[in-house]
Amino acid sequence: MHFTFENQGTNTYLVYQVDAADEIDSMSLGMLTNNSIYGFAPAVFTQMDTDKFIKFNVSAKVSASQLFTGAVNQKRLTGVFLGIVNAMISAEDYMLDTNNILLDLDYIFADVSTCETVVVCLPVMNPNQNNPELGVFFKNIIFNTQFDQTENCDYIAKILNYLNCNPVISLAAFKQLLEGLNKPAVSSTAPVRPVPENIVQPVAPKPSGAVPAASAGNVAAQVKERTEHSVQNIPSPAQPTVPRPAVPVAVETNKVASEKPMSMFYLLQHYNKENAAIYKAQKQAKKAKNKEPSGAAPAKLVPAPGASVNTTFAVPGQPAKPEQAFAVPGQQMQATLQPASMTAAAVKPEAKPVPVHQNPVPPVQTMAPEPQYVSRPISFGETTVLSGRVGETTVLSAVVVPVKSDPHLIRVKNSERIPLNKPVFRLGKERSYVDYFINDNTAVSRSHANIISRDGEYYIVDTNSTNHTYVNGTMIQSNEEVKMEHDTKIRLGNEDFVFKLH
Repeated sequence: MHFTFENQGTNTYLVYQVDAADEIDSMSLGMLTNNSIYGFAPAVFTQMDTDKFIKFNVSAKVSASQLFTGAVNQKRLTGVFLGIVNAMISAEDYMLDTNNILLDLDYIFADVSTCETVVVCLPVMNPNQNNPELGVFFKNIIFNTQFDQTENCDYIAKILNYLNCNPVISLAAFKQLLEGLNKPAVSSTAPVRPVPENIVQPVAPKPSGAVPAASAGNVAAQVKERTEHSVQNIPSPAQPTVPRPAVPVAVETNKVASEKPMSMFYLLQHYNKENAAIYKAQKQAKKAKNKEPSGAAPAKLVPAPGASVNTTFAVPGQPAKPEQAFAVPGQQMQATLQPASMTAAAVKPEAKPVPVHQNPVPPVQTMAPEPQYVSRPISFGETTVLSGRVGETTVLSAVVVPVKSDPHLIRVKNSERIPLNKPVFRLGKERSYVDYFINDNTAVSRSHANIISRDGEYYIVDTNSTNHTYVNGTMIQSNEEVKMEHDTKIRLGNEDFVFKLH
């Protein structure tokens, strides 16, 4: 049994040439050509000289074998099964021999959008032709199909359960099962009736004691009593415990003044009456000490010759004094202060430093007259030069290996790059079916063409499109594989693409 495809205008036909040994079933042929039978592909009988042809219109439909390529969802499987069942039921109404129905996925055609399916009835008497049992045919389809795992696959178990429990299929019962699987699930949750706000629910009487007569006053009293009881029983939220500040231990003023000098900075951080009194007493004692006469004038402190100027800071509330200095990073410092009348050589190492008030900032240690360290540049490490020469780039390999990209299509309209990343890559405008969705061109069919990769070669197949497929300007026949080379020009209807191998 040999079929070919023929394109006539916008129609695509599955053509069977009647052999001289074939005996045509005239009654079935008349039924098919003169009626539009639900579930069957329309048939046309033509004759040219002695050649006879039976043509079946399968325009804008793909074979079930193409439809079941890849992951199959519930809509596709149940759509094909329903189409076959409807065709069997119609065959009884139009007195068609069910053995003439071709139960072959290559000759069962479906719409990729609605999944409505038609079968082919070949009105040729063949005593050796005998279709498989319908239940076995359905089971073979299920066992050889890859299903979409993102869906709930309970429908497959229900279909198999029916087929296993019914050796002889009841077409009406099986159709009812398939139609029930296609219906959307209805939520069983009953709607909640809203309760009007102005209706006051009665309060249940207390179990003990006599029940007083119902009155507005009694009801109001009970509601008030229960409300107060509920409010009283509501536990108050736990209040976070706030830690209290520690109270400093009082210390005798004279003792602190003599043992531990207090600075303004320390007073501000630990202020209380006792510390304020200590600070005030220390300040007054210091003033009295400064007023006492001395035998020699106080030496004026100046930095040693050759040393950098020391930087001092003032304590809040006191005049700035040059007693304390800090070192500047990167500079050589000499922190020893000397009288103006003395030279660097006359400085005695046993001279006592001027007392400094206690401060949170750590005091700078007094350096020896000779410098303890020398300022050096900081090294952060050096960059290793692979070639041994500074300023040049080391070439690791002189051989440049080109990277070969995957084969792809270039859409001429917008220069879009379309990678061909599947063994069968579908092009069309049915979003739920194709791999590349063309939504802005009405001349493209829902399933227009497939690109097939096999053994490193690439082929394009027109899938019964309305406006056909062109390769390098020549229209190709539907369902025929045409090999593509690098820079092959493809046209789907009036949409241009270019095939690239790299």
